[in-house]
Amino acid sequence: MKFTKFRDIPQFTRSAGYHVDVSWDALESWIARQDDKAGGDGSLELDPDFQRAHVWTEDQQIRYIEFVLRGGHSSKEIYFNHPNWMGSLKGVMELVDGKQRFEAARKFMRNEISVFGSLYRDFTDHLPLQVSFSINVNNLKTRAEVLQWYIDLNAGGVAHTDDEISKVRAMLADCENTH
Repeated sequence: MKFTKFRDIPQFTRSAGYHVDVSWDALESWIARQDDKAGGDGSLELDPDFQRAHVWTEDQQIRYIEFVLRGGHSSKEIYFNHPNWMGSLKGVMELVDGKQRFEAARKFMRNEISVFGSLYRDFTDHLPLQVSFSINVNNLKTRAEVLQWYIDLNAGGVAHTDDEISKVRAMLADCENTH
Protein backbone atom coordinates (compact mmCIF):
# COMPACT_ATOMS: atom_id res chain seq x y z
CA MET A 1 0.00 0.00 0.00
CA LYS A 2 1.40 3.39 -0.99
CA PHE A 3 0.78 6.59 0.95
CA THR A 4 1.55 10.14 -0.06
CA LYS A 5 0.39 11.78 3.17
CA PHE A 6 1.66 10.89 6.62
CA ARG A 7 -1.77 11.47 8.13
CA ASP A 8 -3.20 8.69 5.93
CA ILE A 9 -0.91 6.03 7.40
CA PRO A 10 -2.99 3.75 9.66
CA GLN A 11 -1.87 4.08 13.26
CA PHE A 12 -1.17 1.33 15.77
CA THR A 13 -3.48 0.85 18.70
CA ARG A 14 -2.61 3.42 21.32
CA SER A 15 -2.23 2.57 24.94
CA ALA A 16 -4.65 4.17 27.35
CA GLY A 17 -3.31 7.01 29.40
CA TYR A 18 -3.01 4.97 32.60
CA HIS A 19 0.36 3.79 33.74
CA VAL A 20 2.01 3.18 37.06
CA ASP A 21 5.56 2.33 38.03
CA VAL A 22 5.66 -0.77 40.23
CA SER A 23 8.82 -1.81 42.03
CA TRP A 24 9.66 -5.48 41.67
CA ASP A 25 9.36 -5.97 45.42
CA ALA A 26 5.74 -4.80 45.16
CA LEU A 27 4.74 -6.95 42.15
CA GLU A 28 2.93 -9.68 44.07
CA SER A 29 0.91 -7.19 46.14
CA TRP A 30 0.10 -5.20 42.96
CA ILE A 31 -1.12 -8.41 41.30
CA ALA A 32 -3.28 -9.24 44.33
CA ARG A 33 -4.81 -5.73 44.33
CA GLN A 34 -5.67 -5.97 40.63
CA ASP A 35 -7.30 -9.36 41.16
CA ASP A 36 -9.30 -7.93 44.09
CA LYS A 37 -10.43 -4.99 41.95
CA ALA A 38 -11.60 -7.40 39.27
CA GLY A 39 -13.69 -9.29 41.80
CA GLY A 40 -11.06 -11.58 43.25
CA ASP A 41 -12.30 -14.43 41.10
CA GLY A 42 -9.25 -14.97 38.95
CA SER A 43 -10.17 -12.18 36.57
CA LEU A 44 -6.52 -11.22 36.30
CA GLU A 45 -5.12 -13.29 33.43
CA LEU A 46 -1.32 -13.44 33.34
CA ASP A 47 -1.21 -16.16 30.68
CA PRO A 48 -3.96 -15.47 28.13
CA ASP A 49 -4.48 -17.92 25.28
CA PHE A 50 -3.00 -15.58 22.65
CA GLN A 51 0.33 -15.28 24.47
CA ARG A 52 3.22 -17.51 23.52
CA ALA A 53 4.42 -20.02 26.09
CA HIS A 54 7.06 -19.25 28.70
CA VAL A 55 9.89 -19.34 26.17
CA TRP A 56 12.75 -17.67 28.00
CA THR A 57 15.30 -20.08 29.37
CA GLU A 58 16.51 -19.62 32.93
CA ASP A 59 19.74 -18.15 31.51
CA GLN A 60 17.74 -15.56 29.54
CA GLN A 61 15.76 -14.69 32.67
CA ILE A 62 18.97 -14.25 34.65
CA ARG A 63 20.53 -12.06 31.95
CA TYR A 64 17.43 -9.84 31.89
CA ILE A 65 17.37 -9.43 35.68
CA GLU A 66 21.09 -8.70 35.80
CA PHE A 67 20.64 -6.14 32.99
CA VAL A 68 18.00 -4.28 35.01
CA LEU A 69 19.99 -4.53 38.26
CA ARG A 70 22.98 -2.99 36.48
CA GLY A 71 20.85 0.03 35.56
CA GLY A 72 19.42 -1.04 32.21
CA HIS A 73 16.40 1.04 31.29
CA SER A 74 14.96 -0.57 28.16
CA SER A 75 12.44 -3.41 28.17
CA LYS A 76 10.74 -2.42 31.42
CA GLU A 77 7.28 -1.73 29.99
CA ILE A 78 4.43 -4.15 30.67
CA TYR A 79 1.05 -3.86 28.92
CA PHE A 80 -2.32 -5.04 30.20
CA ASN A 81 -5.83 -4.62 28.89
CA HIS A 82 -9.02 -4.35 30.90
CA PRO A 83 -12.17 -3.49 28.93
CA ASN A 84 -13.66 -1.53 31.84
CA TRP A 85 -10.50 -0.14 33.41
CA MET A 86 -11.82 3.38 33.79
CA GLY A 87 -15.32 2.20 34.68
CA SER A 88 -16.91 -0.68 36.54
CA LEU A 89 -13.74 -2.85 36.56
CA LYS A 90 -15.91 -5.82 35.60
CA GLY A 91 -14.24 -8.19 33.18
CA VAL A 92 -10.87 -9.79 32.71
CA MET A 93 -7.61 -7.90 32.96
CA GLU A 94 -5.12 -9.57 30.58
CA LEU A 95 -1.36 -9.36 30.29
CA VAL A 96 -0.84 -8.39 26.65
CA ASP A 97 2.89 -7.72 26.41
CA GLY A 98 5.84 -8.36 28.70
CA LYS A 99 5.04 -11.86 29.93
CA GLN A 100 8.65 -13.10 29.75
CA ARG A 101 10.04 -10.05 31.60
CA PHE A 102 7.23 -10.09 34.16
CA GLU A 103 7.72 -13.76 34.97
CA ALA A 104 11.52 -13.43 35.17
CA ALA A 105 11.19 -10.67 37.77
CA ARG A 106 8.59 -12.64 39.74
CA LYS A 107 10.82 -15.73 39.79
CA PHE A 108 13.74 -13.67 41.08
CA MET A 109 11.59 -12.04 43.77
CA ARG A 110 10.32 -15.51 44.83
CA ASN A 111 13.94 -16.71 45.21
CA GLU A 112 13.56 -19.22 42.39
CA ILE A 113 16.58 -17.99 40.41
CA SER A 114 19.80 -16.33 41.46
CA VAL A 115 21.67 -13.45 39.86
CA PHE A 116 25.28 -12.45 40.38
CA GLY A 117 25.55 -15.61 42.50
CA SER A 118 22.77 -14.67 44.94
CA LEU A 119 19.08 -15.20 45.47
CA TYR A 120 16.97 -12.12 46.20
CA ARG A 121 16.86 -12.97 49.92
CA ASP A 122 20.69 -12.99 50.05
CA PHE A 123 20.96 -9.28 49.28
CA THR A 124 21.28 -7.20 52.45
CA ASP A 125 20.05 -3.87 51.10
CA HIS A 126 16.96 -2.65 49.21
CA LEU A 127 16.33 -2.87 45.49
CA PRO A 128 17.38 0.32 43.66
CA LEU A 129 14.46 2.56 42.69
CA GLN A 130 14.93 1.91 38.97
CA VAL A 131 14.20 -1.80 39.46
CA SER A 132 10.57 -1.46 38.51
CA PHE A 133 8.14 -1.96 35.66
CA SER A 134 6.16 0.76 33.98
CA ILE A 135 2.78 -0.94 33.85
CA ASN A 136 0.35 0.38 31.26
CA VAL A 137 -3.32 -0.51 31.16
CA ASN A 138 -5.40 -0.11 28.03
CA ASN A 139 -9.19 -0.32 27.93
CA LEU A 140 -9.92 -1.93 24.58
CA LYS A 141 -13.45 -3.28 24.49
CA THR A 142 -13.28 -6.26 22.12
CA ARG A 143 -11.14 -9.36 21.82
CA ALA A 144 -10.41 -8.41 18.19
CA GLU A 145 -8.96 -5.08 19.34
CA VAL A 146 -6.81 -6.81 21.96
CA LEU A 147 -5.54 -9.39 19.47
CA GLN A 148 -4.70 -6.65 16.93
CA TRP A 149 -2.84 -4.72 19.65
CA TYR A 150 -0.87 -7.87 20.53
CA ILE A 151 0.08 -8.32 16.87
CA ASP A 152 1.05 -4.65 16.55
CA LEU A 153 3.29 -4.92 19.61
CA ASN A 154 4.96 -8.18 18.64
CA ALA A 155 4.95 -8.77 14.88
CA GLY A 156 7.95 -6.62 13.96
CA GLY A 157 10.71 -7.77 16.28
CA VAL A 158 13.40 -10.29 15.51
CA ALA A 159 15.53 -11.61 18.34
CA HIS A 160 19.31 -11.62 17.92
CA THR A 161 20.80 -15.03 17.30
CA ASP A 162 23.59 -16.40 19.47
CA ASP A 163 25.95 -16.03 16.49
CA GLU A 164 25.08 -12.32 16.12
CA ILE A 165 25.74 -11.66 19.82
CA SER A 166 28.94 -13.74 19.71
CA LYS A 167 30.17 -11.65 16.78
CA VAL A 168 29.72 -8.43 18.77
CA ARG A 169 31.31 -10.00 21.87
CA ALA A 170 34.36 -10.88 19.74
CA MET A 171 34.49 -7.30 18.46
CA LEU A 172 34.36 -6.06 22.06
CA ALA A 173 37.17 -8.41 23.04
CA ASP A 174 39.26 -7.07 20.15
CA CYS A 175 38.67 -3.52 21.38
CA GLU A 176 39.66 -4.44 24.92
CA ASN A 177 42.81 -6.24 23.71
CA THR A 178 43.99 -3.24 21.70
CA HIS A 179 43.74 -0.77 24.61
